Formats: sequence, structure tokens, C-alpha cells
Amino acid sequence: MWRTIPYVLPTFALLFAVFGPVSGLPAVMLGLSAFGIFNVLGLLDLRQRSPRMAELECGPGYIDIKKAGSRNQRIHARDITGATTARTSTGVLLTLQHQKREHPITLELADDAMGEKVRHALGIGHGGFGVIAWRTRGEASQRSAIVGRILAAATAFITIGATLGISTEAGAVAGFLLAVIGIIGAILGLAGLSSSLTEPSVVMGADGLRLKTPRGWFALPYEAIHHVEDHTKSLFFVVPEPYRSVIVEQVRPWMGGPSESERRMMVSQITAAAQRARGMGPQKNDVSGRIDVLRRNGESPRDWLVRLDMAGQMLSAGSGYRGNSLDVEDLWAILEDPEAEADLRAAAARVLRHSPVPETRVRIDAALAAVRDESTSRRLRIAIRDDLDGASQELAYLDATERQPSARMQVDPYGRPIPGR
Repeated sequence: MWRTIPYVLPTFALLFAVFGPVSGLPAVMLGLSAFGIFNVLGLLDLRQRSPRMAELECGPGYIDIKKAGSRNQRIHARDITGATTARTSTGVLLTLQHQKREHPITLELADDAMGEKVRHALGIGHGGFGVIAWRTRGEASQRSAIVGRILAAATAFITIGATLGISTEAGAVAGFLLAVIGIIGAILGLAGLSSSLTEPSVVMGADGLRLKTPRGWFALPYEAIHHVEDHTKSLFFVVPEPYRSVIVEQVRPWMGGPSESERRMMVSQITAAAQRARGMGPQKNDVSGRIDVLRRNGESPRDWLVRLDMAGQMLSAGSGYRGNSLDVEDLWAILEDPEAEADLRAAAARVLRHSPVPETRVRIDAALAAVRDESTSRRLRIAIRDDLDGASQELAYLDATERQPSARMQVDPYGRPIPGR
């Protein structure tokens, strides 16, 4: 929506020239100027293409980007549909797919500690999640729109130049001869402005890449990626036999393609994913096995919650945990791990709510705020209720609801639902 703001002034000027109190030559010049500027704006690349220094503040379930000028914003955990990280010589790259943005957002963070802080605020696990999609190619409609805007702007400015530089009659002749070209160009430009988004050509998923090549879609597991090279006009993937290489076309930024900075970040993320697939990089410290005693194991909701409350009371008394091979830090690690099982996270929250530490409730609420999955969120909120009877009933209802069979919905490579036939 913000991208339409620059068009407001030339549109208002054009309407003023047509319907306002001005008339004659001034009205014509104002209208042609507004028409030309409108089409020139359509040729400008208004999207941020290079990194911008900013400050980050993390809150429960969101981060605030500050001191970034027009890019100041709040990013909520529930708006993130995909995330992946890469370590570079200068820090950590965290790329986010935002459901309200056309293109991924990449944060370049100073170190792992800041990366962990941001990931906790947004509920992103060690291995990332979801889908990241980049657009590197331009569609025919976009190319036509660019040509149309150039023709329309040229028509307007040639007419203005002929009028002011030669004579009113010369301007009228130029306008008459070029009118059809200008109208067709404007139509092409407006069609491109309202056309649908370019289809992504590089899609990162959990199992590998989907690449839109000149010959069609190509699935590429991460472990099969030997090397990625940015050739400006194409991404070149070195892969095993029999293919040897896979090429994805790229267009210039002014035609909707990625900038040099965006290409660098994209290559870094793909390279990091390929390295992780080969076992390189830091491994996750999985503590779930150390709190197996908290699993439900077929218990009724009430019996399970009562047992968790007993464990929580032992925690509050300051004894019993180490003897049961449990540790408070393990409980926090599970609760704050988006990749952990929902029941284990709920169990950890139920036990931790008994802790006498003043900051416990705030930290539990922060973990809840970063949960995107509605079912997990409900399970956690039920687990921390003080009313045992009410919590037991709600948990039983949630169990019954989730056991009901539901129709599976197919999705395309970008996570969009495919309508049933």
C-alpha cells in the first residue's frame, strides 16, 4: 500500500488540471507534467535494495526496527511464515518471510547472541521453519509495463518541450501525433501496476530448493548443492552428475530482480543450508530426553495436570528436581523451543509456573507470545491456568477436537493452498 503514496501528488495534479479552476495552456501543461511524472515514478525502483543501519528491540512475540527511517516497523511472530539463518564473516543473517510482504526481510545481526535473542522473540527454532521465496525473474507483463511507461512519459515531455521550446502550435502537432502512443503506453503501464506478483524462482523449503529454470521447475536437495555462484544475470548451481549445473535466470533490479546485496544474502542462506545438510555448523542441544518423566503417556488431563503441579510444588520448595534427573534450565529450554513437542512445552510451562522467581510469569508470557501455531498456543494457555478443573475440562475438549478427522489441504511450492477440484 505504501508504494502507491508517490503517485498521489501527480494524480491530484492531473485531476486538478482537468476539473480545477485553471484552463487553457497552463491546464494543459500541468496535466501533461502530471501524466509524465506519474509514468516516470513507475520506472523508479522504490523498494529498499541495500542494507540500512537500524536498532533492534525485542519484545514478547515481536521485534521493533528503529532508527531506520521509512523502514521503521514492528515484526510480529505470528506474521512470519518462514525463517532461516546463515553465519558470515561479519555476523549472522536472519532471513524472514513475512505474510504481508512481497519479498523476504533479511536482518544482519552482530553475533550469535543477538541472533538467539531475535529468534526467541519471534519463536524461531534452531533449524528455522517454513518457506522462503525469492523473485529473480521478470514476467512479460512487467517488461511491457516498463516500455509503456517510457513511451507515455516521453510523449508527455516531448509535447511539453515542443510547446515551451518552439511554439504552442508545434506542441499541439506533437501532442496530436504522439497521442495514440502515449495512451497505449499509459494503458500498458497501468496494467503492469495492477498485475499479479512475479512467480518466485528460488524457493527454500525444509527438504531443499525448488528452482524455476528456463526448462521448468527443478527440485534440488540441499546435500546435492556443491557450490552456488552469482553471475549477476543468473544463479549458477554446481550439482552432481548427470546434471552438473542448474541455472536460474536473474533480471536487473530496475526490472524487479534482486540487487547485489539481496543476491549476496540469498547465496549465503543457500550455502549455509547446504553446509547444514552435510552436518556442518553448530548442532542443537536437545534436552527433551532429560524431561521424559513429564510426558503424558496416556494419562487423563486431570491426572496429568495434578502430577505436573506436584512437580511444580517440589520446584517451589527448592528440592527434588535434581534427584529426579530434571533441571530448571532444561524446562526453560523446552518451553522456549518452538521445535519441541507441544505436550512437553505445556508440561514445562505448568511446572515452571510454581517457581518463586519473580520474573517467571513474564518469561512464560513471552514464550507464549512467540507461539504461531494456534493449537500449541491453546495447549500452553490451558496448562498455566490456576483453575485445575477448568484446565482439565479445556484440555479434554482440545484433545477431542484434535482427534476428529480433518480434510487435508494440498499446497503448492510456496505454501499456498490448492483449491479442490
